[in-house]
Order: sequence, then structure tokens, then C-alpha cells
Amino acid sequence: MSNTTHHCYMRHPALLLVLVLATCTHAQSIALPEWIHGSFAPEASTVLTDQPTHSALRNTFIGSYMVRITIRHDGITQQLYVSQWSDTTRGVVQVQMIPGFPHTTYFADFSSNTAVIANIIERKARVGELNAVLLTDRLGSPGAGAQFAPFGSINAKQTENIAGIDCTEHLLVEGADTMHMWLADISPSPFAEAPAWIPLNEGPLKAFRLLYKLGDRVAFKFVLAPMIELEVMDYTPGSAPPPSIDLSSYTLERMPAGSLASPKRP
Repeated sequence: MSNTTHHCYMRHPALLLVLVLATCTHAQSIALPEWIHGSFAPEASTVLTDQPTHSALRNTFIGSYMVRITIRHDGITQQLYVSQWSDTTRGVVQVQMIPGFPHTTYFADFSSNTAVIANIIERKARVGELNAVLLTDRLGSPGAGAQFAPFGSINAKQTENIAGIDCTEHLLVEGADTMHMWLADISPSPFAEAPAWIPLNEGPLKAFRLLYKLGDRVAFKFVLAPMIELEVMDYTPGSAPPPSIDLSSYTLERMPAGSLASPKRP
């Protein structure tokens, strides 16, 4: 630093403070993929360059769906709405207590190994690597449904149209519990690969696990009376733009370094 510059800072300490704050602000900026960046305030983040940090995962289900989960406990009934959108290397999950008001929003970008978890309670969005938040056990791996006893069909003609798909009712007996389940004959499964990028240990998403434990068998509805019911409300296969989500009032912060390893795909 020249003597002239040094004397300038000494005579104008406010200028030095501005420069320090600017440097700190730049250092605190959090990079986001461009398609996620649009959900947050422009000044809250910077846009990643198009340079993947690892070999990207791939989804086989391209499309979107919404499920309604009803939970009854101690005389209290609670409903959750879980929606997912995905293309080959990106995904978004929203958990809503009331339709239109997301409680938890989760973004995954495989190409840049980036995860974002936004929560309405703190109005914060944590940004980090995918493997910082993913499960290590493969809840939805192919064949995971083998842990269940064989399904018993109630009646081959007992069908119901759910979200535009014809489903056949079956029984799943586990010990003293009998679950009525309506299975859809579709492929690829919209649920089976989700543990590769959805943090099923994260808050309300825990209630969504059973769909992934079924592996390639697709349940559009199940009822375990009187405790829990789940039903697909909307199912739309096919490519579409990601959902537009306004999280501009949320504060971005870096996710603490995690110790979980990303699940290995077969």
C-alpha cells in the first residue's frame, strides 16, 4: 500500500469502513444455480458458473405430483400436502400445511451438487452440498419393497381412478396392522429414486417415507386406519419448467458441513 493511499484511509476512516464491509459482504455471498436463484432476492446470492462439481445424478421420472397426507393422533387431525417437481438433474419438494403456503421447500441440483432447504418458521434458507442432508440408507432402492409381506389382492376388479390413473386395491398385512393400498401400474415410479436427493430425515418430510419403502410398486393411495391416510391428488408426467416460488423474504445462509455420505445409486 502506498503512503498516499495509507494517508487517504487515515484521513477518511469512513471510506475504509465501507471497503471492509464491501469485502465482507462479497465474502458472505452464497452461490446458487441460476434456476434456484430466481426464487430469492437478487442481492442475496450470486449465480454459479455452469461448471458441475461432480458427475450428475439422473432422474428417470420426469414430471410432478402432489400427495395429501392425513395424520390422526390423540384426537387431533393434521393434513400435509407434499408436492414434487423433477427433471433429469433437478428437483423441488414443497411441504404445505395449507395449500399455497409452503412450510418447507427443498431444492436439489445434481449438476452443481447443491441443496437448499428453506423453512417458513425462521424465514431462512440453508445452502450446502447434497450429501450434507441426504439419508445414507436406501429407503427407495430397487427391491426395497421386498421387506414387506406379499400383497394380497382384495378383488381384481376393485379399482379406483385416482388423479387420473386407474389403481387396484390391495391389502398389505404387517403383524397386527392391515393397510389398504391402491397400486398404480405405471413406470417409471415417481417415488422410488427420491432418497437419492430428498432429505427424508428433514422435518415434515419424515411422514413421506412409506412411498419410498415400496420401491418400484407405486401407491397412489393407502389407508392405515385410524392413524394415517395418503392419497395422490395430482400426477403429471412429462417435462415442464420448474415451479415459480417466491422466497425473496428469506435469508440465505450456508449449511454446516455435514458428515453424511450421499447414497450410492445402483
